[in-house]
Amino acid sequence: MSLIGFKARARQHQIRFREEVLKAGKGDQEYHLSDADARRGLIFFEGCNILKAARVRYPNFEHNKACYGNMLRSEHIPFNFFVPLANDLKYARDVINKFMCGVIGEIILIKIEHAPDPEKALKDRTSFDVYVEFNHIDGTRGILGIEVKYTEGAYELKENSKEAREVQDPNSIYNRLTRKHNLFKEEYLDQLPTDEFRQAWRNLLLGVSMTRMDKEDSIFEHFTSIILYPEGNDHFRNLVPVISKMLSYGREELFMGITYEEFISVARDLANYPEYLRWLQYLEDRYIVKN
Repeated sequence: MSLIGFKARARQHQIRFREEVLKAGKGDQEYHLSDADARRGLIFFEGCNILKAARVRYPNFEHNKACYGNMLRSEHIPFNFFVPLANDLKYARDVINKFMCGVIGEIILIKIEHAPDPEKALKDRTSFDVYVEFNHIDGTRGILGIEVKYTEGAYELKENSKEAREVQDPNSIYNRLTRKHNLFKEEYLDQLPTDEFRQAWRNLLLGVSMTRMDKEDSIFEHFTSIILYPEGNDHFRNLVPVISKMLSYGREELFMGITYEEFISVARDLANYPEYLRWLQYLEDRYIVKN
C-alpha cells in the first residue's frame, strides 16, 4: 500500500471515528473537528489528564488549531501517546526499555513539543515532538528525541528559505557537525539534505549537538533519535531501515524506528491499571487502519 493509499484509508478511518465514536461535528474538512468540538478537546483521549497537558502547552484552540482540530495530522498524537507515560515514569521506563535493550535505569522527565535552548543546540528552532531525559544504567545521563508521524511523508524544502541555504552550505552547523562526528557513511552525505532524509537528519543532529559528543560540558552522554509511525505508512516503513544503513559504524545507537503497533503491544503487556488498558485500546481504535 502506497503512502497515498494509506493516507486515503486513514482519512476515511478518522472520518468514521469522528462520526461514530466521537459523534462530533465536522470542520472545514470531514476529518477536521468542528471549532466547537475542537475547543472541547475531543481530539484527545478523555483520561490520563491528556487534555490538561495539551492546554498547558497550547492554552487554547487559537494557539494551535491543527493540534486541536485536524484528526489526520500528527500534531496532537504525541499528547495521546506520551502524556500517560509522563504521568507514570516507572511505567514509561519499562515500556521504552523494551525498545532500548534495557539501558534506561530511570526516566527523569518527558516533555511534549520541546525546543532546546538554540545556543546549546543547533542555533535554530528545531524541536522534538517528544523529549525524554533518563539516567543510563552506566551511571550517565541520556536523551531520547521522538518524532511522531501519522500520514505525513517527506516534506518539501522551501526555496530560498534559511533552511534551504543552510542544508546546502558545506560550512553550516548541520554539515560541520555531520563531518566532525562522522555520523553518516561518506557515500550517503549528499542525500541528507534531500526531502526524503532532511528532517530525520536534523532531528539526529539536534540530539547530538546536546551531548558530550559535541559539547564537553554537557551532562548528556547518550542520545537516540526515534521515529514513531504506523506500520501502514510506507514512507517511514521504508525510510527507517535506509537511515539505519546510512549511519557510520559505531553510530547505530543514534537512531531507531518504532511502529504504533509495536508501542501499543508492549505498553499493553506491561499495563497494570484498567485506565491504561482503556487508553491503549483507544490508541488502537483511533490510529490503526485495519482495512
